[in-house]
Amino acid sequence: MNRPPFSRRIFIGGITLASLAPRSFAESSRPKVGCQVNGFAARTGDFSELLTVLPKIKSLGYTGFECNNHFVLSELDHPADARRRIQASGLEFIGMHTSMAEAEKNDLGKLVRGGAALGCHYIVMSASGLSSTGTFTPDALKEKVTTLERYGRLCKEGGMALAYHNHMPEFANSNAEIQALADHTDPQLVSFLIDAGHAYQGGGNPAEFMRRNSRRIVGCHIKTFKNKTQQVPLGQGDFGFEDLAAAIREKNWSGWLIDEEGGTPQGSDTAAVGPDREYIRRIFGA
Repeated sequence: MNRPPFSRRIFIGGITLASLAPRSFAESSRPKVGCQVNGFAARTGDFSELLTVLPKIKSLGYTGFECNNHFVLSELDHPADARRRIQASGLEFIGMHTSMAEAEKNDLGKLVRGGAALGCHYIVMSASGLSSTGTFTPDALKEKVTTLERYGRLCKEGGMALAYHNHMPEFANSNAEIQALADHTDPQLVSFLIDAGHAYQGGGNPAEFMRRNSRRIVGCHIKTFKNKTQQVPLGQGDFGFEDLAAAIREKNWSGWLIDEEGGTPQGSDTAAVGPDREYIRRIFGA
């Protein structure tokens, strides 16, 4: 596959490879709505606690869930019964969250094979941004692209797909790193599950990224903050998601909107998960 060279012009907008990727969902359908398990006070690594959370997520009107991969590690060697119990919840298993650092230390291949056997769709992989300011060298970008594609190939061979998950740095400097990753990675190997809350925290524009790369995006984490540090329920933060919702309608995007009321030092806000579902319904029409 021919790609643009890694040059110091990587921050300048241009033609992306997004148009080459097939859509993951039906053109005419609306987004689906899932929930991150970290919105509940479940002990990470305990599969039985995961199973107690899933009916709660379902009862609040969500149709899928994402969780830390540690919740299911105990089930990878005997996945059939675990898959049956997950499916009994009536929820789709959207993704298992891991990191590039964790993948480097552990057996990603085993996680992928086990995840596929459990019925999970995506390995959601986060990493440290290349720079907190959104400025980086072509060599640093190339190294990260090469590693992501290696992991993406492993996921594809194991029956899953890789979705890169951002934090704040990737959206700094006008979406610089996240757009560079979209421009330079193979669409057949690397997709994106963007964290729209972290994107706004980092001074970026997730709606613009959606408009340019909708075919590469399989999901969006939806969360908001006050003063860039305090996570609060949707609709109560310093930013909302009206522009992202407009971009989704413009692009007829139908991936996953994933509520996330956790994953920060302040812990879970389970009480917000129900009202968040109503906010998503009102703003996104989903």
